[in-house]
Amino acid sequence: IAKPVALDRLRQLIEDGLGISRAEKAGDGGEEEDTLVGQGPAMQRLKQQIRKLARSQAPIYISGESGSGKERVARLIHALGPRREKPFVAVNCGAIPSELMESEFFGHRKGSFTGAVEDRKGLFREADGGTLFLDELGTLSSGAQERLLRAVEYGEITRIGSSRPQRVDVRIVAATNADLAQSIRDGTFR
Repeated sequence: IAKPVALDRLRQLIEDGLGISRAEKAGDGGEEEDTLVGQGPAMQRLKQQIRKLARSQAPIYISGESGSGKERVARLIHALGPRREKPFVAVNCGAIPSELMESEFFGHRKGSFTGAVEDRKGLFREADGGTLFLDELGTLSSGAQERLLRAVEYGEITRIGSSRPQRVDVRIVAATNADLAQSIRDGTFR
């Protein structure tokens, strides 16, 4: 679905294939190398959806098989949107052990638990103002889903070892190859 191309050719593909105006491409966030290439009807519909979603601030869920380009789509949505000058932080949820989930996502204060030898910002604060891409979202445990849902709903996180919540402005783009609709019906996904 995606292939690397030379930077000048990539700019042309973005301008032609996605119909980006000069104002939109000014300050594209340096994500130009992540684009989609193709001319078929399905690809044209996808490109049209990406243009529309890039202008929105709503959370996005991308589904598809492994290797189908979900992260490339997420990066392109970020690069074409109003948050393009802010960070794009990608995380593979399946690679985070349950016991480290809160520390990874929300951060911690030095000394708040054994091994916390320095303060850690956490992924939400790293992505503040930008986009947090949650890949393989369907692999999170139910407890992790609950803690993550609260952060997404209220835009607040509390670092481990702190009693003060902090506001964060993060656009969530999530992806998985799992059938989340079925997982919701089964009661295994919130």
